Amino acid sequence: MGTLVIISVLAMVGLGALFAFVLSLADRKLRVEEDPRIEALLEVLPGANCAACGFASCRALAETMVEKRDTAQTCPAGGEGVASQVGEILGVEIEGALSQYARVGCGGAFSERKQDANYQGVQTCQAAHLIGGGGLACFYGCFGFGDCKDACPFDAIYMKEGLPLIDVVNCTGCGNCVTACPRDLISLAPIDDDQEHFVSCSNLDRGKEARRVCKKACIGCGLCVKVCPYDAVEMENNLAKIDHRNCQECGLCATKCPTGAIIDLGAYQNWKKIRKPKEPASPTTIS
Repeated sequence: MGTLVIISVLAMVGLGALFAFVLSLADRKLRVEEDPRIEALLEVLPGANCAACGFASCRALAETMVEKRDTAQTCPAGGEGVASQVGEILGVEIEGALSQYARVGCGGAFSERKQDANYQGVQTCQAAHLIGGGGLACFYGCFGFGDCKDACPFDAIYMKEGLPLIDVVNCTGCGNCVTACPRDLISLAPIDDDQEHFVSCSNLDRGKEARRVCKKACIGCGLCVKVCPYDAVEMENNLAKIDHRNCQECGLCATKCPTGAIIDLGAYQNWKKIRKPKEPASPTTIS
């Protein structure tokens, strides 16, 4: 009996060794050598697999650029810096997309926006949007459950008082937060844009109703239009809109806005220079 067990064990070991040898030969014969440029590209790409480029992963993008010689689609999250490195690896000149950051078109914190009902459903913005607005009185406002934060692969969004705040140091402009917001409150702005002010409200209701549902809402009073000496502000569907082609960043619109709906980015650090700091900088946020 013992001899039979020993023979069986030896037979299994022998078969295992034989199969390993056969697989080793097959691997050598059938192996497809990967272009080393793919690995080089993976070292350069962010590696977050955010899918902002239209591919499921950074590897899929790298393989497409190398194998199909398709450089039309670059990495939006990496901006010009990554595009330049990709071009060096592939030996071509690639014009990368402008670096962008996300901005939120709502400035009303929990304490400043009205609730018409006590929402007890699933705690996500998507769910609240589908179920009658989640009790939020403002039809255009932020729900504050953080779907955008969960969708951000770069840890560039955090929630404060029910509003998403953007860390412009970490934000790559991948656009995942834009897609995640069910109310289309998040947009992307170029980093090299001269814009220093924007309207942090999306409410299209008339003044009385807008004010009823949110203390920080644009009430369409038109005061910003009147004080602007450069004809850079106009009212569109009861909401102030800044034309940055005319705007000279004098700041009068933000100063005179009675509800604070126009945010002065100059009150924060210069976000245009933060993206490439000489030394590590502390996170700077804008809402």
